[in-house]
Amino acid sequence: MNNIKHIKYSIDKDGIAILTWDVADSPVNIMNEVAMAEFFSTINQAIEDDAVKGIVIASAKKDFIAGGDLKWFLNYDKSKEECFEMLMQTNTHLRKIETCGKPVVAAINGLALGGGCEVALACHHRIMSNHPKSQIGLVECSVGLFPGAGGTQRFLRMLGSQKTIQYITQSKKLTAEQALKDGLVDAVCSPEDDIIALAKNWILTKGTCEQPWDNKRFKVPGTPLGVGQVSGVSEFFSVANAMAYKTTHGNLPHIKNVLSAIYYGAACHINKALEVEARYFVDTLFSKETKNIIRASFLYINDAAKGKSKPKGYDTVIFKKIGVIGAGMMGAGIAYVNAKAGLEVVLKDVSLEKAENGKDYVKAQEQKKLENGLTTRDKIEALLQKIQPSDSDSDLAICDLVIEAVFENEKLKNSVTKETEKVIQEDVIYASNTSTIPISKLAEASSKPDKFIGLHFFSPVEKMPLVEVIVGKETSDKTLAAAIDYVIAIRKVPIIVNDGRGFFTSRVFGKYINEGIAMLTEGVPPAVIENVAKKIGMPVGPLAVSDEVNLKLMLDIMSEDPNLTAHEIQLKNTLATIIEVHGRTGKKEGKGFYDYPKNEKKSIWKEWTKIYPPQADFEEEEVGKRLLFAMVIDSYKCLDSGVIREPKDADVGSILGLGFPIHTGGVMSYIDYVGAEEFAVYSEKLALKYGERFALPDSLKKRIEKAGTGRVFYNN
Repeated sequence: MNNIKHIKYSIDKDGIAILTWDVADSPVNIMNEVAMAEFFSTINQAIEDDAVKGIVIASAKKDFIAGGDLKWFLNYDKSKEECFEMLMQTNTHLRKIETCGKPVVAAINGLALGGGCEVALACHHRIMSNHPKSQIGLVECSVGLFPGAGGTQRFLRMLGSQKTIQYITQSKKLTAEQALKDGLVDAVCSPEDDIIALAKNWILTKGTCEQPWDNKRFKVPGTPLGVGQVSGVSEFFSVANAMAYKTTHGNLPHIKNVLSAIYYGAACHINKALEVEARYFVDTLFSKETKNIIRASFLYINDAAKGKSKPKGYDTVIFKKIGVIGAGMMGAGIAYVNAKAGLEVVLKDVSLEKAENGKDYVKAQEQKKLENGLTTRDKIEALLQKIQPSDSDSDLAICDLVIEAVFENEKLKNSVTKETEKVIQEDVIYASNTSTIPISKLAEASSKPDKFIGLHFFSPVEKMPLVEVIVGKETSDKTLAAAIDYVIAIRKVPIIVNDGRGFFTSRVFGKYINEGIAMLTEGVPPAVIENVAKKIGMPVGPLAVSDEVNLKLMLDIMSEDPNLTAHEIQLKNTLATIIEVHGRTGKKEGKGFYDYPKNEKKSIWKEWTKIYPPQADFEEEEVGKRLLFAMVIDSYKCLDSGVIREPKDADVGSILGLGFPIHTGGVMSYIDYVGAEEFAVYSEKLALKYGERFALPDSLKKRIEKAGTGRVFYNN
């Protein structure tokens, strides 16, 4: 026991052993090979010691156990057989806890997530603090995995199949009260209570040491007989599988595998069920989709959210009052997220009425939450108090940062910049929420271009996590560093983008939309385009999203771009015809690529087949590849030209800003997901068939040649 440094161990006068998780050199208790080996070694010592009458598992940190070490999983370099053996050893240790004949209590403070939850589930009794930040749950699906230390099988035996599938696939986190109601914990205490004393008292007064599933008469809730023979249960799992496929289109192995583990595990004794789970977990861990999801979501998005891209050497800037100019949907959304983050906001528009309308938007969003029991009237009132509607520039004078969110018109934006700079203080950063106009161009209207920066939010602002931080030619590093601090303060994820028309996301997403429209004009049925887009993992089809953006706005943006390719000029002319000849402009007007009848579901306009006669020889695979390859190739051009600084920024931006399928890892990772050589061959095929836009830049060809059968961008 001399080498133990992550688990503290003591025995009190009543013979109760206390195992306290306190992982060294980490702000949270995290489960890895070393910590888990120490934990099992220590608890085995307590089990084997005749003087020990019961065991309490606790934490010295503010959380119980936050979960497994995802970096370890991402870089896991052992064989599938070794991985399976490791999981089965873990299960053996956890089963020993359950069957040791001594009562074992989990004293849960703070977070007990993923593997931390699984450790708690193997205990005979669970007490949980009802601190507002305390949560318990199996959240592995959020990073492309699923529980591999018995979580699926213990949840199943405690909650039944329906809740188990719901909670695990949705990575649901439960409060102490919710967990108590569901039976995941047995008792709840206040943060002020001595939770270890309560655990000891239960051992001394009531302590039992048998899990329900070790009783011979136990049966899985909802499965009265053999699960494979019970039609109702089989039908339920069939529906669950169908629903999962409808949502994931088979792109996410972890969802398919977790459903299989739950289904087949339900018919087995717990020991066999744990083996079933382990086999499906191994299959999941070694899939390229899971590696991509872990890398993108846990490493790159997490790093971006923590501001790892911030220029070095600058202290953190604290913002207190933000000015937002323009109270339309974007401006109101920006004001909303600032107020939610605790910042004061001046929401200015040309009239007080328009500014009040922006505040009413915030109130309406909060009202929806109130109706669903997610907030209170007092909280709404406190939030709204932070937003000051205004029609006066002078109210912006004491703001720490000003964000312009007016209509996408260069002259209007320049006028607003000049008027605002007359009243704000000299050192205040001025940001534009433009989505297409180059920041350096807009900065020409500023008297302090070094303090001018782009902050491109996405709609709806309160739901979309990404913010593009756009650096103009004269934007200083000090301004950039402060802008990163601000984005983190409002709980958004920043990526740094260098200046250029359309920046990164708008430019790349334009390729997705353009390709969808191009295929429509070629005679690919619009329903095929839209359905294939969802099948490959995009959240919305290119035609539907065009209607959301508005075809007239798209035409205006293209008309202002002096560098359109021949293909884009052709598309611009197509848009003009659709708008001017056919009168189709988008969702707002009720008619775009879709019809939007009042109080009815939208449907694709039936006349498209007459305007662009359908072809019969299209290939669904090619339709999907064209949509994705168009974005990927243009993203690489952004990287190659310096618009994007690093491949991981493109991956983060594409997943959070474009909805690019996360199982591929993002736009840059997609090349390795397909296979670099195969990607090059398919691109050449598309270029020969459809044009230069699918041709790979020479520098990418060289990268692919150098990589050979290896990876182009990331080693793992």
